[in-house]
Amino acid sequence: MKILKIMDCFVCSKKKEDFEVWSNKIIIAATYDSELQNHELIRKMTEKSMICHDCMQSIINQVNQNME
Repeated sequence: MKILKIMDCFVCSKKKEDFEVWSNKIIIAATYDSELQNHELIRKMTEKSMICHDCMQSIINQVNQNME
C-alpha cells in the first residue's frame, strides 16, 4: 500500500506547490453537483485527501462526457 503525504494528490501523487489551486472533499461537495460527487475517485477520497487541478479537471471532463 502506498502511503501519501497529506499534500500529495489523491489521484496522481503529485506534490503540491504553494501557488497551485487544489480541492478537497468539502470543497467538491460545496461546489459541484451530485453527478461529479458520485464519481468513483471522488467517493474514495477521505476528508483529508487532496486532488490537484489537473486531476479534478479530468474528472469533470469525464462526468461531462458521460452526461452527453
